Amino acid sequence: DVIEEGRDNVAEDRADQWYGTRGGLWIRLRHRSAGMTLFFMVHHGPLPVDSGGRCGGQATAFNIMKLMATHARQGDAIVLVGDFNSGLGSEVINTLQGSLHRIQSGWIFGGVDHIFSSCNSAVSTRNLGRGGSDHDALDAVLSFQ
Repeated sequence: DVIEEGRDNVAEDRADQWYGTRGGLWIRLRHRSAGMTLFFMVHHGPLPVDSGGRCGGQATAFNIMKLMATHARQGDAIVLVGDFNSGLGSEVINTLQGSLHRIQSGWIFGGVDHIFSSCNSAVSTRNLGRGGSDHDALDAVLSFQ
């Protein structure tokens, strides 16, 4: 069941490659029979790649975490996915890894596509390749108990 959903801005592209603001689109779902709640968020990161956008990588990561803290509830399983426009070693990804487990990352464009979770709960992960997109299609099976 859908509990609630929304969208909030968390970053803005830098002026030298500006397309606009960047958000986090989120939903809270409850599994009927298990009674568990999932907070799921998708994010499309700011440009230029690895910059963190107008306010930098740390601010973008903190804004993502603030959005999760505002709308997720204690006990929620958390999954964060997207094209972060930030690769491994970037300030955005390093900061997020301080609070979330990085489950998987892609390879295309220096690995800007990522899956994070509140639990290190990956049963399996696969990179399915491009599959019609210019980005990696990432597949992860997670177990929350």
